[in-house]
Amino acid sequence: MDYDDFAWLYNRHWKDQFTPVALAVLDRLVVPGISSNSRILDLCCGTGQLAQTLCQRGYVVTGLDGSSEMLEFARENAPGVEFIIDDARYFRLPAEYDVVISMFDALNHVMSIDELTEVFRNVFNCLKPAGLFLFDMNLEPGYIANWNGYHGFIEDDHVCVFPNSYDPENHTGKIDFTLFRLDDGEWRRSNFTLTQKCYPHEELLAALRKAGFAEIEDYSYDRKNGLGALTPASIRAFFLCRKNP
Repeated sequence: MDYDDFAWLYNRHWKDQFTPVALAVLDRLVVPGISSNSRILDLCCGTGQLAQTLCQRGYVVTGLDGSSEMLEFARENAPGVEFIIDDARYFRLPAEYDVVISMFDALNHVMSIDELTEVFRNVFNCLKPAGLFLFDMNLEPGYIANWNGYHGFIEDDHVCVFPNSYDPENHTGKIDFTLFRLDDGEWRRSNFTLTQKCYPHEELLAALRKAGFAEIEDYSYDRKNGLGALTPASIRAFFLCRKNP
């Protein structure tokens, strides 16, 4: 998928959108159980804003992402963080992390349950004993409610339209971007598409267990009510998993 093409637009418009949510959830679910100098892997770290905030808090942070353009912005945004370019489905790191996080429905971009299970297994293998894994996923009620229309930006140096849609038969969401960007006095057009996969709750739990996680907590999340009990109407879920000591 076209994450290099998406990087500039993401850094311009979405870079700070989810960081406050992620920090609030981390502060409730993860921070009370870790030390102030814990090692954290930010998996699919994007342009690095969350990694920078965690670094400023004193954690030893590594960011990993498959997009070189995303990481170019991340190195500017988070100069105190180590960044690695790699694919979440295939990366191999030693078991030296206290926490792995993956935020803003990053793992919905993994398009098959077998590949997602490999991601979970890679995370499990790089965690220390008793290490924590926190991630969130878009759920089907969220796709049905929110992936059904046109969106866009109009600014002096760029114009972008991006309709999104959800296919309930194949459980896939799609966003088609058309971007016109002013570059060195000329307008340039680019087109790219991002896709997501919607996974049933039980399928996610089964994949986590297959990867080795036995202790799993799940929570519903919405911006009005914050964390709560997961229900069939939940639009987003957070999963907190612990590697056995």
